[in-house]
Amino acid sequence: MDLTAMCSTRLIIAAAATLALAGCAQTSADLSPDFGHAVRANLAAQIADPDARYARVLEPGGDGTRAVLAATRYGKNQVVAPASASTSSVEMKGGSRNPGSGSGN
Repeated sequence: MDLTAMCSTRLIIAAAATLALAGCAQTSADLSPDFGHAVRANLAAQIADPDARYARVLEPGGDGTRAVLAATRYGKNQVVAPASASTSSVEMKGGSRNPGSGSGN
């Protein structure tokens, strides 16, 4: 095969591949008018307002003074560390401490 025939064969193959792939392309006319709204709504819901202020009243039983103090400490980066929690050890009947040990008790 000579060089001219080989170049024209490659050109024909490239053109055929381009036409075949063009049939797979999706245009905006094929999409629903609300395409992407859910993604945009989810992104907006995950953005926190760093200066959040709400004009609503606290729930009944809420302590407004403590809430204001907590918000003030948070704003000044002086958050009180929570008390450390610990677990207790309980003896199971049959002498097994691990209920998933397979002892059948």
